[in-house]
Amino acid sequence: MTHPFLDLAPLSAARFAEIEDRVARLLDTRQDVVIMQGEALLPLEGAIRGTAGPGSTALNVITGPYGQTFGNWLRDCGATVIDLSVPFHTAVTAEQVREAFAEHPEIDFVSLVHAEAATGNTNPVAEIGEVVREHGALFYLDAVASIGAEPVLPDAWGVDLCVIGAQKAMGGPAGVSAVSVSSRAWARMAANPRAPRRSYLSLLDWKERWVDGGRKALLHAPAQLEMLALEACVERIEAVGLEAVMGRHRAAAEAARAGAPGAGFEPFVYEAREAAPVATTLRAPSGVVASELVARALERDPALPLAAGGGALAKEMIRVNHYGVDARVDVVEACLAALGEALAVVGG
Repeated sequence: MTHPFLDLAPLSAARFAEIEDRVARLLDTRQDVVIMQGEALLPLEGAIRGTAGPGSTALNVITGPYGQTFGNWLRDCGATVIDLSVPFHTAVTAEQVREAFAEHPEIDFVSLVHAEAATGNTNPVAEIGEVVREHGALFYLDAVASIGAEPVLPDAWGVDLCVIGAQKAMGGPAGVSAVSVSSRAWARMAANPRAPRRSYLSLLDWKERWVDGGRKALLHAPAQLEMLALEACVERIEAVGLEAVMGRHRAAAEAARAGAPGAGFEPFVYEAREAAPVATTLRAPSGVVASELVARALERDPALPLAAGGGALAKEMIRVNHYGVDARVDVVEACLAALGEALAVVGG
């Protein structure tokens, strides 16, 4: 028997390259864009291991759990790491980055998460990019959660390595991801003797065998279904327009922040300008455990995009994950209604 997901003709190199070009247009970039055959952790780790090593000094901005992960990878590579941590209910500022440069002029690499879906904050990348560009450091950005929910502009912002994934605001698959790479980043990798080679983590393999080869022959068999899903996802965004997709996410976020007090909650991120449009985090009322509240709310409707914070935040943080197909005001309203009912029971 046949199945629409099976027995497909092989994905050609030309079609693979065409999908890369469409992702590049989504990012409004003229940098090389490489689609990696795995979840976004693949290019996130590969980009760090390709560009960092002994002799590098990295400023690692921590506004949530992914910043902590990047610091660990940088240390594994032998880089000297300077962590700039801010409370998870806020965002880092360009001035804080400038002060770090003044104190440590040897910094040559900056790692930053654009939007932290796990904590609900978003960082002012355009302003930070100006400061990083003035200093001359290589700029690495995790835009996995932000792409599709808010502008992501690697060229305009001076980002050298911009990693995206389709599984959140883009409403696409999790099994493939992409990274835009500047000429400066390629040069840093080429000069790094510890950059992965002949490895699934290797961006240089893609550069030499795919990009420099004119994108004629793929390195290995592509993840066909995921690539087709990514193509469909980008087509859907192109059809309605990126501005419209971002507008849906903004409207959902605004509805969540506006409706939270009426349901008995306060936003976890204090300032609206620092709140990510991809997800809104709420603070559980005193004496109420967030994870228990979320579990009670999901008993009413298991399909609601609700989750408790991870780790220690499971006691105090609730996430309303209004991204992708759930970036709708009615979904937000249903989440708040369920949480309000759960609070009436759990909170006594």
